Amino acid sequence: RTKSGLLQVDIDKNNLNLPEYKETYCDVHFDKLKTAGFDSTALPDHAETAGPIMLENANGVIKLVNIHVHRLKDNSGVAIFASIAHAVVDGAGFSTFMKRWSTICKLMASDGLLASIPKQSISNNRGDIGDCLPKARTLPGSRLETLRVQGGVLSRWIARMSPQLRGKLFSALGRLFASADSHYFISRQMLNQFRSTIDEFIPEKQQISDNDIIMTLLSIVTARSLGTPQAQCPTGKRIARARSAVGRMLGKPPKLFGTIIAVSMRPRCQQLADSGYCGNAVVPLAVSSLLSELQTPVTPNLLAKVAVKIRNEVDAVDADYIGQVVDLVNQVPDYYLRPMLYNTQYTKTAFATNLSSMGWYEIDFGGGAPEWVSFKEGSFASAAVILPAPPSLDGYMVHMMVPKKLDKYFRKSRLWTSNAELVR
Repeated sequence: RTKSGLLQVDIDKNNLNLPEYKETYCDVHFDKLKTAGFDSTALPDHAETAGPIMLENANGVIKLVNIHVHRLKDNSGVAIFASIAHAVVDGAGFSTFMKRWSTICKLMASDGLLASIPKQSISNNRGDIGDCLPKARTLPGSRLETLRVQGGVLSRWIARMSPQLRGKLFSALGRLFASADSHYFISRQMLNQFRSTIDEFIPEKQQISDNDIIMTLLSIVTARSLGTPQAQCPTGKRIARARSAVGRMLGKPPKLFGTIIAVSMRPRCQQLADSGYCGNAVVPLAVSSLLSELQTPVTPNLLAKVAVKIRNEVDAVDADYIGQVVDLVNQVPDYYLRPMLYNTQYTKTAFATNLSSMGWYEIDFGGGAPEWVSFKEGSFASAAVILPAPPSLDGYMVHMMVPKKLDKYFRKSRLWTSNAELVR
């Protein structure tokens, strides 16, 4: 941690930060873990797993990579927990590491020669990002302004904490504000039905991705969790309309909903893809919508409108926008903390990251493809992680880690449950 509060990873070739690797033999059989839906709570209470927050080990050292392998009863299988600091890699970098590690293990198990593994170009040079961005930046636009949050003493203080102390603080807060975990399966059949429902309201030649559909559902359901005008009694509706009219007369801005999406730089900066850059190469995008619009009756027209807006906003993320975000992060060390600590312009937000295209079920250590890949429970305070479904299924798994009240709403929402099947 530098004096300004920026995080800096220094590499000392004489004192490398090697991974923390542990193995445990436990008395839980693979079949029992499978019956429990691969919930890590099915492991013994004392089972140690690699967590989502960087914490110092028994020697007071923070390891950037933590691996814990649980060898299951009767050699029935293994459960691998892996954690790598997000400051070092993103989902694509994490996947690259796991695939390379598994390839080496599989080869060694078959007495193969390591020299036979094809060489792979991998880079963690943060300078690669700057090299592929325009040297001249345009002035920040309205999309970037939505990401700006006024800072304060608290965010600056936490930004300047030592990584050890900040890890302890975040870990304690995670236990205090524990989220609920739910896994949903969204099938290819459902996605096709959704497209056919909104097709007549989509502009000609407009492309709508699977991610756009899932983000549309997440956004509308989250917005409606605050309540809808239709759910109010007649008196409540009149009061709401009166408040809205007074707000407009006073120049009060309307309430906004923010769909926050993690967008990869790689498809937009070809040089990063060519160099095999494995560092953190994602930028946040905030898609703003009127909260009141998302709370209107759900119609194909509304679903199409939200999906098209999300698609257009994502398509508009270019090298110039990425450069502006990089500049903002470099100039404001407590930038990433501010939305968690202070009020934003959004009344409510939905955050999601899509890791479905990174080949998680291709990670084979020699015993075949994994049967289940997911985040550890409680990895986020409020987020949805979109992952591929196991190979036997055609579609996506959406791992919801949200406050318990919102989790209950999703489980009851007709819009959500008619499109997503609760797995556990």
